[in-house]
Amino acid sequence: MKVKHFLLMLLIGFGILFCVIFLIKNLIQQVNERQRTYDKFFSNNDNPVPHIPRKVEIPIEIRQKFAAVPEKPVLIAEIAQGDRMESVKFSPSNPNLVVSIGSDKNFKSKVKLWNIDKPTTPLAEFSGNTASFSPDGKILAISDLDLDDIMARVKLWNIADISLISSLRVSAFASAYSPNGNHIIVETFGLELWDVSNPTNPVEAFKLKTKNFQEDHTFSIDGKLMATVESITDIVNIWEVNGNHVNKKNSINVIDEEVGWIEAMQFLPDPKNPILAIADNDEDIRLYYPPDWQNYNTIHAGNVYDIAFTPDGKTIISGGTNEIEFWAVENGNRITSIEGYSSWVKCVDVSADGKYVAAGGNDGVIRIWDITHFLPTRQSVIPNVVVPIYFLPTNRLPQTDIPEEIDKILRDVQTYFADEMERHGYGRKSFDYAKNSDGSAKVYLIEGKTTDEYYNVFSNSRVRKEIRQHFDSFHNLYFIVVDISDEIKPKRNIPTPTELEHIKSKIQDLEFSIGNIELTHKEEEIILETSLSSYSNSTFVSKFAQSFGLNRDYRNPSYLMSNSAQSKHLSNSSAAWLNKCKFFNIENKFFNEQTIIEELPRSKEKARFEVEDADGIYQVRLLVTPSNENPPPSFQWKSDPVQNKSVWEKQFMGRYEVLHDFMLLNGEKKVTVELNYPKFTEDMVEIHVLDGLGNRVYKYLDLNGKRGNSIGYLLRRIFD
Repeated sequence: MKVKHFLLMLLIGFGILFCVIFLIKNLIQQVNERQRTYDKFFSNNDNPVPHIPRKVEIPIEIRQKFAAVPEKPVLIAEIAQGDRMESVKFSPSNPNLVVSIGSDKNFKSKVKLWNIDKPTTPLAEFSGNTASFSPDGKILAISDLDLDDIMARVKLWNIADISLISSLRVSAFASAYSPNGNHIIVETFGLELWDVSNPTNPVEAFKLKTKNFQEDHTFSIDGKLMATVESITDIVNIWEVNGNHVNKKNSINVIDEEVGWIEAMQFLPDPKNPILAIADNDEDIRLYYPPDWQNYNTIHAGNVYDIAFTPDGKTIISGGTNEIEFWAVENGNRITSIEGYSSWVKCVDVSADGKYVAAGGNDGVIRIWDITHFLPTRQSVIPNVVVPIYFLPTNRLPQTDIPEEIDKILRDVQTYFADEMERHGYGRKSFDYAKNSDGSAKVYLIEGKTTDEYYNVFSNSRVRKEIRQHFDSFHNLYFIVVDISDEIKPKRNIPTPTELEHIKSKIQDLEFSIGNIELTHKEEEIILETSLSSYSNSTFVSKFAQSFGLNRDYRNPSYLMSNSAQSKHLSNSSAAWLNKCKFFNIENKFFNEQTIIEELPRSKEKARFEVEDADGIYQVRLLVTPSNENPPPSFQWKSDPVQNKSVWEKQFMGRYEVLHDFMLLNGEKKVTVELNYPKFTEDMVEIHVLDGLGNRVYKYLDLNGKRGNSIGYLLRRIFD
């Protein structure tokens, strides 16, 4: 080959290389800009509560009537990384040391080493895109593949004096120590294993030969297994590591959709049972079990961007949307969550001693939480009970007889359901509530941060926000009594048409779609304001029934959920629903299998669906929002027909979902359901499914295929 031809090809090669680098940078910039748009829209930032301390102390004899508020994880440090967080890891030998990685506004990755006791200034700062502690915590391996410097290396740093020990002669996208400390796995355009038993003289030991590039590697705790992801197919490969040799044991096809990717994966820290947990972008954490590496259990966790096991292997901690969540490995139950993040949590880690959790995300802040006295007190099997709470602003003293009032309400409502369930042949089955040793209701006292003037506006949301700093509403149902004044509340500001259009455009810009998503129903709070004597017993019963999953039901005025003066009894379908309700079956010891709802072509006046759930299907309900100005015949809010029609038009028409039809089933795992489709209703309907574990799943469907209505429907749900 002539020299000029060689130089021409070399020039073309460099041109192509720089074009690729430019395109990658441009793609990263677009992804980050889109991420900022998401963050701004979904941010939980809110005006802080105007803290006004209590001036008059609560008498000790009254305070003793209430239960002490349970502990939550304690925030012990906040570290301002200053960049969007990509990774955070604890030192394996010193829980006070963490290394973090973030991208600045110029998309340059920065590695920072922190002492959590001195969170204002990093101990050291490096250029790099990944970082890994050696198992003894003495060395930090940093890969530095700068797109402007393709000759960057993997560098080994002595943590004690922040001195450079040596460099691996390889350009790497990522690198990580193996658990034995003798090897570093290096991600290039494949995977290379380097022997670093002598850190001053690293030696290439093994190069993995595969068809597709391997990335996102993780080791089992004993270092004998390694999991990697094929960059093109997202297939996970399980490798056996034996000294300087690596052999493939199995492959897992995690992604079964046309578009998908793996967010995180980690082995359970148990050498005898190294379960592999994999989180992908379909909102699941799948558990794959050796030796056949099959997915036997799945945790439906919602959005997950990173996962970490606690050292005892009993809990998976995941980072998601604005919070960290804790999941029981034994049965997939959600144990609790930690909020306090204004944006998505992209990285999470647990200290080697299990005392601390570190997490960070798009808000650029690393938060360190002390879970020493928190997690051990939580059980993997959490009873589903009603928890009574008394919320008291700082300018009010508690009503002395409020615990007794709440106790009586709970007993009366409990008795109503027991009577009705017995009438329908299910025995005296009812819900239970938190109790003291003497059997009375255990009422928790939550003292607000300010006076009742603040809570008079948007009282439910403001009270709920403060209560969730102490309680987690995923399993329990909270019966909350708010002690605020009887002053007339200011009217809520309704968005103008222009504002509604702005919100609509933002949702559309974010490609927000609710038409093909099955949503798991999380438990709600029942929030009432004093005085309790202003509520009738039927009102209490209706509010509990609604929280148990029963909706308005105008098929007969005698039904409880008809809201009429004659409403006295549970319908047969409601009793059957409650028979499988979580709160009527206090413990849930099993993994919840996913419910799948698919719409089928309509047949005459029937809406048809295919429902599948391995836990068994016990009831399917069709709910609609009536748009006809004439109320249903059984709607009897007022005795006078003219007044009744007026009330319907002003308060109910087009605002609330009502039960239109249902089907009772016997635990079938897959079934085709045909339900009567109403003539006068909106296009958007809701399908509610109750499975054998009492889990409720619902899905919005547009039966006429007019996708634009979903946005309007969503907006009405928000502002109604």
